Order: sequence, then structure tokens, then C-alpha cells
Amino acid sequence: MVRAGTPELSQSFDEDTKRSPVAQPERDDMRLLRMLSLTALITTLSMNPLHGSAQEAAPAPIPRTIEGRPDFHGVWASRWLTPVERSPGVEALVVDAQAAERLAAEILTRASNPAQLDPELAYPDASTLAVVRGEFRTSLVIKPDNGRLPMTAAGRSAMRAYVTGADGPEQRMTTERCLGGVGWAPLQIRTASMLRRIVQTPKHMVLHTEAYSDLRIIGIDSRPLPPAMRPAGGDSVAHWEGDALIVETRNLDPETSTHGIVTVLSPEAVITERFELASPNELVYRYTVTDPAYYTEPWTAEYSLTRSAEEIFEFACHEGNYSMVGILAGARKDARRKGP
Repeated sequence: MVRAGTPELSQSFDEDTKRSPVAQPERDDMRLLRMLSLTALITTLSMNPLHGSAQEAAPAPIPRTIEGRPDFHGVWASRWLTPVERSPGVEALVVDAQAAERLAAEILTRASNPAQLDPELAYPDASTLAVVRGEFRTSLVIKPDNGRLPMTAAGRSAMRAYVTGADGPEQRMTTERCLGGVGWAPLQIRTASMLRRIVQTPKHMVLHTEAYSDLRIIGIDSRPLPPAMRPAGGDSVAHWEGDALIVETRNLDPETSTHGIVTVLSPEAVITERFELASPNELVYRYTVTDPAYYTEPWTAEYSLTRSAEEIFEFACHEGNYSMVGILAGARKDARRKGP
């Protein structure tokens, strides 16, 4: 390429002017115009988004099934520290890399505080905030704008009962015995065992969550169950909206709907989930909870899962079965010792 101002370009202009019969002032004007035109052309080509390296920056096409649908098959990870609700004092949903590093360090510092350690939970297997479409997020909740759960008095009471209630086996969390919970709608996040496998067919999507070996089968374009039928994790029915898979879950079991971790739901709650590939290696997961009994308004959360080459191993918790027997046997023995 010949650039404006180079010896080669100047020489070519000089030779042209020697051959031209026009007067010297006219030759100078023509020479200037040609140099300006060439400079403008070079500038335009360098700024054209379809030219050169900009073409290479175009997003890669998402993988598709033989039916032409987005292909969610594979293992997906959610290894980050972003909390469901925004931390006090943090106003922005999206922060820069420097602020994200500082907030992540603060979260890890709090997690290391002996006064806050929970022996039932693993230390966080992550070191950064969640990234969604290239943005560092300070909370999973994106609506309301303040990043906080809009709980009613009944919702706060249900949360307190879940956290403190342990008077009988019915109140124990389902995750203690790998009975499920984190893989139900909405998909919950733990501090460790953050892998999920997706298997997809034209009629179903299967979600296998590593934590507690949770397995969820979602019918695509299937019929919803009658209202009287209430599975433990509710009834999930999916349909396609363009390249997004929309899943609606209702008919939650009253005995297990308040499965906790971070979200409490009434039996009448409706959860609408959206699965969409932002790229071949990023699956954006968004869900909206509509539950007037526990929340003053519908709220929405969002996070991304990244494709992983890791394997999912068995997550067994048989000790939960034995511990329940031990707790109940100890309580009965204590009652007999105390007498009527």
C-alpha cells in the first residue's frame, strides 16, 4: 500500500506533473486534490467496520441442533461471587473491572470471618463477580432497580421460618438428603459444586445440577398438569420464542415450595425462566418471580453460565439419611428420660 506523503507517492505525482502541459499553479492544485482524495480514502477504509480486522471481531454463530434450535447441550459453570441481592452501599448494577475486584475481595473477606462461617456450606470456589455479556454485575436481581427483593411481611416471615425453623423433620431443608432444591425453578447458586449438565431433545430439556444430584426434566410444548397435581419442584412447561427457550413453572408443592437457599416461594408463585445463548460459550439465564403473597411486585434476576470442560461427579449425601435417624432417636430418648 502506498501512503500519502511517502517518497513513492511524491515521485508518482512529480512524474505526472512533468508530463502535464498545464501551467504550474494548476498542476499544484491538481496534485493537492489528489493527495487529499487519497488520504480520505485511506481514512475511510480504516474506519469501515466491514474492513480488515473488524470483520474478525464479529460474534461467532451459536451452535444449533439438527432441527435448527439453539443447542444447549453440555456442561455449564456458574463460578462467581455475585450475591442475589445487591450489598448495602452498592448502588450500580454494572461496575468496572477495578470496582468488581474490590467488591469480590470484600465478599471473600466476609466469607472468611469466623463469626459468619456456616459449617454446612463450602468456602466459595470463586474469586470474581458474575459477568453477563461482558459486564461485571453486583447482584443477580436486575429488577427492581435497587437490586433488592421486594418482600412482603409474609415473605419475610417465611424466610425467617426457613432459616430458624428446625423443630421437626418436616422443617429440615430438602438439600440435606439430596432431595432436590437448587435445580428447581428458579435455578439456585451455591458457593461450590457449581456445574450443570444440559441434555436437549426436540421435546425435552433435562437439567442435571451437580449439587445434591438434582435432576429436572422440562417438557417442551407439553401440556401443563392439572392444578391439583403439585410436584415437589412444581410443573415446568417450555416453549420457544425465537432463539430463547421460555419455561413457566407453577403448581408448587406447599410442603417444599419454601426450599430456601436464597429464595422463598408461596405455593401460588409463578416462575418464568429464559434460556438464551449469547455466544457459543455463554448461556444467559433470566428468571422472573410473580408471587403476590411473598413479594410486593414481580422481580427479575439474571446471570450467565459459561461452557465448561469439567466433568460432573457424583454428589452423594447419605449422611443426611443417617443423621435424620440419629436426631429423631436422640430426641425420643431425651423425651423418655425427662418423662411425661
